[in-house]
Amino acid sequence: MALAVDQSTAADASRLNNIGVALMNQQLTEKALAKFEAAHTADPSAVVPVVNKGIALLYLQKIPDAEEALKQAAAADPNNARTWYALGLTHLNGGNPKLAIDDLQHVVKIDPNDADAHYFMGSFYLSLNDYAHAKQEYEAALTLNPIHASAHFGLARALQRMGDVSASREHLKRFQELTENKISSPLSAAYGEQGRYATVENMLAPPVKPGPMIPVTLVAEAITGPISPAPESTSVPRGSGACLFDINSSSSKELILLGSGERAIRIYEIDASGKFTETPAAPMGLRTSGQAIACAVGDYDSDGLPDLAIAFSDRVALFHNLGKGRFEDVTKAVGIQQLNKPAGVLFLDFDHDGDVDLFVTGAATNSAAGPSVLWRNNGNSTFTEWTGLTGLSGKESTAGATLSDINNDRAIDLVVTGADSSPAIYLNQREGKFKPMSLYSDATLSPTRGAAVFDFNKDGWMDIAVTHAGAPGISLWRNVDGKAFERVPLPIKDATAAWGLTAIDIDNDGWIDLAAIVQSSTGPGLRIFRNRGPEGFEDVSAAVGATKLNLSNPRTLIAADVDGDGAADLIVTEADGSATVLKNVGGNKNHSLRIALTGLADNKTAIGTKVEVFANGQEQKFEATGGAGYLSQGPTDILAGLGQTEQVDVVRMLWPTGVPQDEIDISAAKPLALKELDRRGSSCPVLFAWDGKKYQFISDVIGAAVVGHWVSPAATNQADPDEWIKVDGSQLKPRNGYLSLRFGELMEEINFVDQLRLVAIDHPENTDAYPDERFLSEPPFASGKAVVASAKTRPVAGAWDDRGHDVLALIAKRDHQYVRDFDNLSYAGYANMHTLTLDVGKWTPDNPIRLFMHGFIEYFSASSMYAAWQAGLEPIPPYVEAQMPDGSWKRIVDDMGFPAGLPRTIVVDLTGKLPAGATKIRIATNLQIYWDQVLVDNGPENAMQTRETELPLSVAHLAFRGYPQQIDGATPGDLHYDYEKISETGPFQWQRGPYTHYGNVTQLLDKPDNKYVIFGSGEEIDAEFSAETLPALPAHWKRDYFFYANGFVKDMDFYEILPFTVAQMPFHEESTYPYPATEHYPENADTLQYLLNWDERFETGNRSQRFQFDYKPTVSQPITEP
Repeated sequence: MALAVDQSTAADASRLNNIGVALMNQQLTEKALAKFEAAHTADPSAVVPVVNKGIALLYLQKIPDAEEALKQAAAADPNNARTWYALGLTHLNGGNPKLAIDDLQHVVKIDPNDADAHYFMGSFYLSLNDYAHAKQEYEAALTLNPIHASAHFGLARALQRMGDVSASREHLKRFQELTENKISSPLSAAYGEQGRYATVENMLAPPVKPGPMIPVTLVAEAITGPISPAPESTSVPRGSGACLFDINSSSSKELILLGSGERAIRIYEIDASGKFTETPAAPMGLRTSGQAIACAVGDYDSDGLPDLAIAFSDRVALFHNLGKGRFEDVTKAVGIQQLNKPAGVLFLDFDHDGDVDLFVTGAATNSAAGPSVLWRNNGNSTFTEWTGLTGLSGKESTAGATLSDINNDRAIDLVVTGADSSPAIYLNQREGKFKPMSLYSDATLSPTRGAAVFDFNKDGWMDIAVTHAGAPGISLWRNVDGKAFERVPLPIKDATAAWGLTAIDIDNDGWIDLAAIVQSSTGPGLRIFRNRGPEGFEDVSAAVGATKLNLSNPRTLIAADVDGDGAADLIVTEADGSATVLKNVGGNKNHSLRIALTGLADNKTAIGTKVEVFANGQEQKFEATGGAGYLSQGPTDILAGLGQTEQVDVVRMLWPTGVPQDEIDISAAKPLALKELDRRGSSCPVLFAWDGKKYQFISDVIGAAVVGHWVSPAATNQADPDEWIKVDGSQLKPRNGYLSLRFGELMEEINFVDQLRLVAIDHPENTDAYPDERFLSEPPFASGKAVVASAKTRPVAGAWDDRGHDVLALIAKRDHQYVRDFDNLSYAGYANMHTLTLDVGKWTPDNPIRLFMHGFIEYFSASSMYAAWQAGLEPIPPYVEAQMPDGSWKRIVDDMGFPAGLPRTIVVDLTGKLPAGATKIRIATNLQIYWDQVLVDNGPENAMQTRETELPLSVAHLAFRGYPQQIDGATPGDLHYDYEKISETGPFQWQRGPYTHYGNVTQLLDKPDNKYVIFGSGEEIDAEFSAETLPALPAHWKRDYFFYANGFVKDMDFYEILPFTVAQMPFHEESTYPYPATEHYPENADTLQYLLNWDERFETGNRSQRFQFDYKPTVSQPITEP
């Protein structure tokens, strides 16, 4: 008999359950399970927490416990479709598809319109080889949902097995169209991606909404009085811009106020109590005259100090921060000119190359430019006008701009206000021109001035509020999945115009409110619209004292906690240059968390970072937008209201570089300072070998096989898809007659691996053997053949770095002491042009002469190559010069090559190239290549003997492994991995599309045939090679191994052409990547069978996950048994 519970107990159970739901979305499944159990304890009559408990246990793979909970729920409420659906998935995971079919038949009886249930029934029938019933269920799913991607794929599989190859191919093509174009996402094994009934649900309870507002009062304190007469026309924005920033990168802040005349720029220091004190502009290099309108703050030269851009009525000025409170006008030096009549400025990294660019709004002049002008940062402290190439000039005059990722595709978009019929949204297409989109189509609305982006309804999409030059004064627009906007009513009817606006959580209740400067028939004033969640907005201006403020011509509005008390204050500027701070008294009765962001690489001001805050089952989303509101820029710090919650579960960042990062279990008692995680997003798959006791890190492999990297607007890289890598005999020992290697992805690339091989290389013990492998810029690529270092191999006679320092001791032996006396540039992988001079000593032209060079490269990325190209910098692969008798240098090798990743040895053959008598050579490059050892071999050819034995691949198994702990050396980029400490989570993401299923994949790896093992982040191939055929070693011989991999790699770099999808599938015969319409991945019965029956594991690219390492001791053993 159900126990009766009172209303407060039911509410408590509902609250606990709903927190658990939020924790499931945050991938905190264990914590969620505890909440569901607590909810059931609070209200034993409630079935929902029991169902949710079963689902949580299912995703924790505690199958018997999940089955028990779900059967309990089914007994209590047999008409709950969610229960039967989850029970079906549980039975499938338990290896009982027949029971799973019975469960899902309950679902379709309760809910005949659930296409996912029919899809899964089709899949269960398919696993039982009942193709007719599988076909029937897939077709039922498509009748209900014609764009059900997984049903198309499943039907293609069923038809292929029934012999209808043509129809099968058509459904596979439809699946590819739906997923590659993001029309529909396939179901996957991740939580939230197996259908709506496979997710936990909130309990029926009153909608989550804010409670009554706590008492809040805005108390006005003057910052400064007027410095110039107010403009005659209210349309003139003179003297109203303001920016708040930290000039010296200290804990304090400064306020920049703009005006007219000799004091066009004024600076005010803000102390810890929120008191403003003017600092003379002249000693700071900021004294200038004119009519200053708007400002923006950004670190354009990546020196860690914020710089200042000012829009004047007749020019744009850029002031470089020299440090110690001094600035220099560098406008002319950096190449910025007046191409429009400025109205606003905004720093942004539109091309995601790591440095901030400058966007200037305004009106067109007689120049060729339009109303708006984009200045691209070249990365070398100069700018190039780039408006036409991006399509950002606009048509009518423009007023303000702010940035946002409107469609959540990890590319910065722009929102631009102005005289046009609607604000323009420019969607970033990653290359070429932005795609324009109107915020609305209502032509009756007046032109717009300011804009603010914020997620007012907690749905993860950034919404937009704009102010108008006429009625209705202000309007709010809800973002509908990044595709359209719907107007949201605001409680205001008397506005005749509006100016500045800002998002603000006035009472720290965790629901973001809106403040605006509004003109009405009674005069100008400040309006505060409090967010009441599902009940909309309410005007609380009178309640907070805003209606009592004495404002004459207010313009700009900035939200910031100027006195550090945990509540957001407001700064209001007026057209005459005066300014007032409105201190928030009472807002800090609720808690808040201050988050300070610092970018790691070039964009140190972190402009464009997305931040999500999860606390007590609630979620908030923010963006560091740079410019916001009207003519102004607030702090990049984020103040997240928490209500009565004192602890934050997760703070999640997505930095502009694409790096995700989680911080967990954070106290709100003190500010949170976050620096971008220093992690590699891409490198290449890595190799581990069983040494008899544990798996030992060897190196990364096929780094030169990456496809789709833009290196300039007109060119992509050329991939080298295969590589041999040496495994020393001491690093690989047999177990049970097998040699075990693990080949995995530790970052966020997708790998298409076509073949794995292992060859034993036997050679005399006084010699050594290396594969002829190195990264070359273009074909012909290295041969991969074994090259023996003879017994006469020796260190070079002398070595000097670029500065003439003797570095012979550094390269005499392998000890991780590298030649590194060169200057790295701001572009990853690039350095100043530098040389390594070697004296090879006496040698004879009668024998081959080779260098064996051991080292690594700190790899360039697609983004750094593109950014370097913008700065006019080309990568210069190492070339070799020889010193002639007259002291001059002659180039003898144009492209020597370099190690294709982490430490390894390359062979440089100078035979027939080094002039007779020459002993000194010079290696020159502008890449970050670090050498640890250089040996020279001039031994006779007949001493170079080896015996090679190919070892058969016995078994290869694909599985998720996780992320071994990275151990960094003293030299950046010199790293290895500890396979005995592994994290199941990490700051990486997955590309969208089909992957190869887990399990035995041996037959896919026997030859290069475009039938790949496709795997992604945290996954690896366990490869076991039979050692039974190995011959006995001759006396005084040694055995090493060469590992071979053939395949392609695709990463998620911004300048990867197709960064977020498995598509396009590369193939060996392609002429380039992406390949032209005249080429395509092979289409035949064999590849169809492969695509349908091997690549059947799907990732949507949107899975909920933890972006944080959590290393735990791990014991790993080879998979083969005696």
